[in-house]
Amino acid sequence: MSRNRTYRKPLGVVMSHHIRNRRIRKAGVAALIAAASAVALTACGSNGSSSDAKGSSSSHASSSAKSSPSDASVHSQAGNQADKQAATLGGGTDKARAATECQPGTLRAKLDTAGISQAGMNHRGTFLRVTNTGDETCVISGYAGVALEGAGHTAIETTARHGSTYFATDPGSHPITLAPGKSAWADLVWTTTGASTAHAKYLQISPTGSNSHSTVPFAQDLDNGTLSLTAWSSKPPING
Repeated sequence: MSRNRTYRKPLGVVMSHHIRNRRIRKAGVAALIAAASAVALTACGSNGSSSDAKGSSSSHASSSAKSSPSDASVHSQAGNQADKQAATLGGGTDKARAATECQPGTLRAKLDTAGISQAGMNHRGTFLRVTNTGDETCVISGYAGVALEGAGHTAIETTARHGSTYFATDPGSHPITLAPGKSAWADLVWTTTGASTAHAKYLQISPTGSNSHSTVPFAQDLDNGTLSLTAWSSKPPING
């Protein structure tokens, strides 16, 4: 018999070895998957009790809401600051009333005879005077509304020019505080050259420029139905 023989393992032994290696590999993969799942669960548990995205965002929103003041508290703080500022500026009852505009029903307008001495170079003038007949202090500003009337209170086309007159400098529109019984004045001027003369008998005076007005006698012949007047002033508007 020849001594050169090749030793071979039985076929059954080789198959068993391959099967064992395959099982080992499968067990390793399963172990890796289990370890990864444990890590993922641990990470989710650290962010909160809920593992979904919605639960995570809700947790962040609630924590941010607790850390920042609500809109209501911000507005409340702003309101308190505004109240403190108003108190610092002295918003008392008298000053609050002074900030109220004069209502037409509490104002009485008329012509002031102190201004009828204005005459010269075909110019004539008088003063408008408005008095607070109410019980509370109020504020008036701007220019009066004026309109001419003829005999029988017929309307005359009227042009009113605001600004300085021939006899007085316009103070410009500015607030004037009127306590009960106090007055404000404006200068009223017209010309008498005979150009398109309007024969007036009455004058409508609206202290605030509204439809509420007083009608006073005004027997004057004036050019073109044109009147010039200054803004209301706390003193009679006489040039010094």
